[in-house]
Amino acid sequence: MSPTNVHDTSPYRPAPRTVEELDALGVLLTRRPAVPVHLDGFLPVDQAARLAAALRAMPDWARSPVLWDEAHRETTPVTMDEFHAAPPRRRAAVRQVARSIPALFDDDSPYAALHRESLSDFFVFAGMGPVLVELLGQWVAPAGPVTTNVEFARYGTDDYLGEHSDTDSDTVFVLNLYLDEEYRQSDGGLLGFRNEEGEETLMPPRYNSVSVMPIRPGCVHWVTPWRRTGVGRHTVSIAASPVAGAASGAAGTGARHA
Repeated sequence: MSPTNVHDTSPYRPAPRTVEELDALGVLLTRRPAVPVHLDGFLPVDQAARLAAALRAMPDWARSPVLWDEAHRETTPVTMDEFHAAPPRRRAAVRQVARSIPALFDDDSPYAALHRESLSDFFVFAGMGPVLVELLGQWVAPAGPVTTNVEFARYGTDDYLGEHSDTDSDTVFVLNLYLDEEYRQSDGGLLGFRNEEGEETLMPPRYNSVSVMPIRPGCVHWVTPWRRTGVGRHTVSIAASPVAGAASGAAGTGARHA
């Protein structure tokens, strides 16, 4: 995931949560019907600012349009021309995803040393370093060991993520950390979640807030269109999946994070 050792310690330390918040997180994977959790103030102020600056400074972003197949069962990456030419019902999602992350750590990379350090420290945290292992044990108590996949995304004007379940992947739950300091409610980009009983929750991507949602049959999620002119809604998504061999079932195709 990064050139760091996941057994190192990371300076990133999520802020303490209330008893009520911990109770809600503790039943995230077992509660029926499912209820996602949305928490403000995930990181201390200085740590959030440090990570947000590193994310904004990433130089290589690519729009990532995908189309549904005719049966709405699978998606396929396409060009923007193909996306716009397709009927609206087949347009699954379009947003921007950070690319060439390993190249940021090359000796000749123009990426600032301060940002490299910030990102490296974050990978130690998000790559199942001891801090995240302890955090997940306190929060969601997964049934067995998990591994993580990290994605960095942002949204341009009118970008969105269509309704989907991610149950074709082996993802158990997803944490989305939002790092757009300029976000306003009128910007859109809300994460929607509908559970097995049809109950809906809308979570605005407020700066330094984190959404935590289970991935299971009968539940779907989406992101409403981004309305601000220009890019925003910078997001770090951490998808947790069972460690290979620790749970039954074949590996999935990967989740489209929100």
